[in-house]
Amino acid sequence: MPVLRHPSVVLAAAALLGLTLWAQQPGPRQERIRGGILLYVLAPDQIPAIDNPRFVTAEEADAFMQPDEPVLGIYDGEVAKAYSLWQLDHHEIVNDSTPGFGPIAVTW
Repeated sequence: MPVLRHPSVVLAAAALLGLTLWAQQPGPRQERIRGGILLYVLAPDQIPAIDNPRFVTAEEADAFMQPDEPVLGIYDGEVAKAYSLWQLDHHEIVNDSTPGFGPIAVTW
């Protein structure tokens, strides 16, 4: 059996395969709510939470954080903690605890 090696045949076959695979990919699920459209682009649990976060001192954070980097801060009367909004943008939730509040969920 002859083997097709012409570049245009190979490119056409690759393009057809790519289109077929693309067409099989599920798109975002849509739902109408009160006249608006809600798009679901990720399945549940696709963004991992931060469990048991590790904290550093303010002096150590100076080495890798920008001076104007936004944080979400809490103070429970005993302990002050700062959560980087950059990290929260990528994980959306931190499961943590403090002596004064006990278990907390920090969300963004």
